[in-house]
Amino acid sequence: MVLHVVLACVVTVFAGVPGAVAEDAPSSFTNSPATASGRTPSGVTVTVRKTMIGETRVASAEVLTASTWAPGDEFLVPANAKMTAGFRDLYEDFAARPGGWSGVAMLTFTFSRPVRDPHLHVFGTGGVSRDPRRGRDDYWPAIDLVDGTPATPAFSAAAGFPGYRVTADSIEPEAVRPVKSTTCGVVYTCGTAKVKGTVTAFTIRLSARDVRYALGGPGTQLWAAFKITLAEDDSDAPASYGAASHAITDSFLGASATADHLDEVSTAAREVSADEDDAVTGSPAEITVKDRAGTLTVPVRAGSPAYLTGWIDADHDGRFDTDERATAQVAKDATTAELRWSLPQTFRTGLTWMRLRLAAQATALPSGWADSGEVEDHRIELVRPADDASPAKD
Repeated sequence: MVLHVVLACVVTVFAGVPGAVAEDAPSSFTNSPATASGRTPSGVTVTVRKTMIGETRVASAEVLTASTWAPGDEFLVPANAKMTAGFRDLYEDFAARPGGWSGVAMLTFTFSRPVRDPHLHVFGTGGVSRDPRRGRDDYWPAIDLVDGTPATPAFSAAAGFPGYRVTADSIEPEAVRPVKSTTCGVVYTCGTAKVKGTVTAFTIRLSARDVRYALGGPGTQLWAAFKITLAEDDSDAPASYGAASHAITDSFLGASATADHLDEVSTAAREVSADEDDAVTGSPAEITVKDRAGTLTVPVRAGSPAYLTGWIDADHDGRFDTDERATAQVAKDATTAELRWSLPQTFRTGLTWMRLRLAAQATALPSGWADSGEVEDHRIELVRPADDASPAKD
């Protein structure tokens, strides 16, 4: 959605069709010396391309399995980020310079959708090479943010990183020095950095600073571990309507989308008690229904082509049914979209609930995960004009 004496790259993985509402699924991951890939709970695919610098090689590319029993980590936000699956790499044979910095690897994280402010979780990043007769080398890491699409984003410290400083373009040790023992903040770095911006890809450069004791260790090594979690927006209608969650991307309803559940990773879609929804105004908003037809113009911000789907609980039974749904296609850069409902004969006037879901692909389901956009729930009032003679219960 973590604390090791190594660095590992961890990304949540789920089965499902990109753009569709995803069902809950076990977390899994794939990893090789060249690439690692997986899927977030929302269905966003993450691919990590590894480019070695100089003579660096990937000595080990391991998969880390998911564990719902993993304890919270004080250096990460969300604190339970260790529960997700991921991978761990060991880089060796880079050209160490005692007392100096050496380039190790370039890692490019690419997303199947534009994502807003992804969290990069770093834990146990660093390395130690020992020889009982010769001594040892400590390899203090640095992480530089060097590129991005459509533009290079910026780092912002969210949690952790004792002994390290986080700037807009780097995570680096505050002081490199000889030490008696290693832990988070001493050689190894552990923490969460927000990658500020809406991106489809970003690239980091890993470097190592060599502190040598006596003749040094037998070879260069740096363990590498990262994890990505994404901001989500959640529904807030009563529980009977089902929970809906979206990864926040470059398209949303109204003027903005507010991230929910920042303190916890979940493998299931979930709701919040209240949300800052702004696509519909009114206390409650009125929708006029004549001859069982109703329309609503919804403000949107479409950074990519999308679909807007809306459900109205027309019969007030506490759920959203298939015959209560309307869908509209939304063009890139659109600022409004119009929904047109043809409500069932069982519709009733009065107060009820409406759910709006904006996503890259149309969805037939009012609940579950979506890999893009936003969900909003609104209390509305269905009203009929005086000249409407359609059969309906008031």
